[in-house]
Amino acid sequence: MRNIYIVNMTSRSIRYGIGTYIRQLIRCAQHAGMKVHYILISDEVKEFEVVEKNGVRHLNIPLSSYYGNGYSLNALIKIEESIAYLLKEFIDDDEGNIFHFNIMRQEALISRMKKQYKGKFVLTVHYTEWSFELLGDRKKLQQILNKRLDRMDFREKYVSNSFFRDKRVLNEHVDRVIAIARHSYDDIVGIYGAAPEKVTLVNNALPDKYRCLSAQQRSALRARYGLSPDENVIVFAGRLDEVKGIAILIRAFRLLLGRYPNSRLVVAGEGDFKELLAYAFGDWGKVMFTGYVNQRTLSDLYSVADIGVVPSLHEEFGYVAIEMMMHRLPVIVNATTGLAEIVDHETNGLHVFLKRGKHNLRYSAGELAKGMIRLSFNPDLRAELGRNARKKYLSRYAIRHFNEKMKSLYQTL
Repeated sequence: MRNIYIVNMTSRSIRYGIGTYIRQLIRCAQHAGMKVHYILISDEVKEFEVVEKNGVRHLNIPLSSYYGNGYSLNALIKIEESIAYLLKEFIDDDEGNIFHFNIMRQEALISRMKKQYKGKFVLTVHYTEWSFELLGDRKKLQQILNKRLDRMDFREKYVSNSFFRDKRVLNEHVDRVIAIARHSYDDIVGIYGAAPEKVTLVNNALPDKYRCLSAQQRSALRARYGLSPDENVIVFAGRLDEVKGIAILIRAFRLLLGRYPNSRLVVAGEGDFKELLAYAFGDWGKVMFTGYVNQRTLSDLYSVADIGVVPSLHEEFGYVAIEMMMHRLPVIVNATTGLAEIVDHETNGLHVFLKRGKHNLRYSAGELAKGMIRLSFNPDLRAELGRNARKKYLSRYAIRHFNEKMKSLYQTL
């Protein structure tokens, strides 16, 4: 039986969770007949432990012990190298090993394990540091890279250093690279210079949770969440961070209320509500902040909503948009990076063009409101876009596509 070692790092300070992807990867590897070892480095782990669970060997390493405050870059490199040695007892000496990493910033760990252990090394690029810092602005990245180091400010040096670190990882330390979206593939090949034959596009995907509800069932489910049968319900799901465009959405919803008063905005996610409540002042009875909700509750909200909105200023992929499309929701997205390729304008959703920065808040809210108003007043268009949204989910983002492509990739290693 072939061994696969799936490596992940999580922390409260690392904002970009990939738990859904890891769970799917584990199931896929098990179905492919591999023995799965999941190496998790996390600040939620208190001490090193090895646990066998559901046929998976979990090696849990406490992040706080290795990545504490005050460490210099050189110290962190030595610590990552020590983790590689720590794992020696638990890694088989076998050319057939697969090591599947999910965080590019772990250059020292990846390079040390590459030297120390036999097998093939795979990396999924879930995000890049520069794209989050610059919201995917390739022109800004190129301007920074063209600068002399001594003329860069602190942020520019951070972007430059992380870019060249990632470039080394992609080109020198791993054997295969997985891009989760077409724009990611284009960046890996075009900006980082990775060989095209080394990079494989495997879209993120989700298992089908759609339930076809009768009108009576839908009304009953709405009543459970305090929503009226005839309300125009708009749903947002995600972290309440500036990059998610939530402030733009709340301002846009106020404009929608001026045209379509019988509307309700459901905001499902956790974060700092203080500023958002101020934006929603006067409309508190129309905006429902749920806080964190589990997956079943989120599916319920998608099932009873009329419109889904994903106004993120940057998304490497966009799981939320896929979830909404799965539930046959027409989706309005900001036409940026990963979202623009998931949703096809006027076919299975609408694109809007939102500008960054608080000084553009009024403009962006107006643009988003136009799309929301259009769909609110046009139920036939909503139904058509929703049907097409589910068709695209089934044809490209259903979990079977992910499983087939990943199994095929593993077999080539």
